[in-house]
Amino acid sequence: MKMANRKGQVELAKEDLIKAVNQVLGIVRRNGRSRKVGLALVLIVLLGGRASVRNAAETFGLDYANLLEALGELEDAWRDYLEVLSGLVKGEVAVIIDDTVDHKEYSRGRDVSPHGNYWIYCHAHGRFERGVQLLTVAIVDLSTGRTFMVGAFPYAVRKMLDLGMVTEFKTKIEMAREMLDVLKGYFRVSRVVFDSWYWSEKLVKENVVSELKSNRRLLRVESVQGTLEEVEGHLRVGDLPPGVYYADLTLGAQAITVKLLVREYKRDSGTHVKYLYTTDLSFSEEEIEEAWRMRWEIEKLHRDVKALGLEDSSFWRRERLQGYLAIFTIMTNVVRELVGALNLRSVEAFLRFVERHLGGPPGLMKIFKLR
Repeated sequence: MKMANRKGQVELAKEDLIKAVNQVLGIVRRNGRSRKVGLALVLIVLLGGRASVRNAAETFGLDYANLLEALGELEDAWRDYLEVLSGLVKGEVAVIIDDTVDHKEYSRGRDVSPHGNYWIYCHAHGRFERGVQLLTVAIVDLSTGRTFMVGAFPYAVRKMLDLGMVTEFKTKIEMAREMLDVLKGYFRVSRVVFDSWYWSEKLVKENVVSELKSNRRLLRVESVQGTLEEVEGHLRVGDLPPGVYYADLTLGAQAITVKLLVREYKRDSGTHVKYLYTTDLSFSEEEIEEAWRMRWEIEKLHRDVKALGLEDSSFWRRERLQGYLAIFTIMTNVVRELVGALNLRSVEAFLRFVERHLGGPPGLMKIFKLR
């Protein structure tokens, strides 16, 4: 009976995989590429080992240069994907904005390489490493709790502009604003969540939930319960005891009022304090904390997209990198859905499932009739 259940699970996995891949294939082939090239791009994340373009070209018997050219034409594929995703997500969404390092450990150790890699401080590892900085954006369907990655975008350092490696320069704040405006055309955005690095008049507009640094100065503060007298002067956020406050802060050339939640959290390493705020003054303490917890969903996405091999390719042209990122964005969501359908624990477990029960790359080629 157990063997029969396994066979049934494998067949269901094949059906779900074929359906999902064909849907993504429709997006990839909008630029007129052949089915084989489109499949090679879509399946690159399932190859195991190194998810590099060269590996995909060798596995599927395609011309490497042709595959690179096809990637360069997928730079805006994520917008096509938004159309598909907006058909699945009908209710209100929370938008999560963050950034991560796309590590390139094997790249040459220069300040800025021709590949666009440069030295970046990695907070996860606590050191400077070679890589590309990515702005990452996700949405949470508030009616179902499902999280979808909607984009990963490389942003250049100013030195790359000075060296002539890019023709335009946008800060991550400017890119985040642009992406948020795009998403509003597809989804009902009810709140936006990001960390303290994104305090800017360009972003702190809508119903934002975020965190303040402890050294942020307050113009005025009073307790929501009225137990603390109004204070004016040079009070800092870190001076406040745990509680809920209305606080005025400078934002560009103006002052805004936020609802500020100061919370202590006990951990093995000691007591940690979080300074969470929202621009929606009607939010309860529970709603603020719940929205803030959503931000960690994008950290899970960072982990999953890297587990699928995001960091295995480097490119001379940034439009090829953007096309590669678009593929990984879409397929990360596909794999996460399949992980849930198969009751697996992680994307790593799914990759092992593909290798053991679907036959790995040769099995994928057979399933999709590539040989």
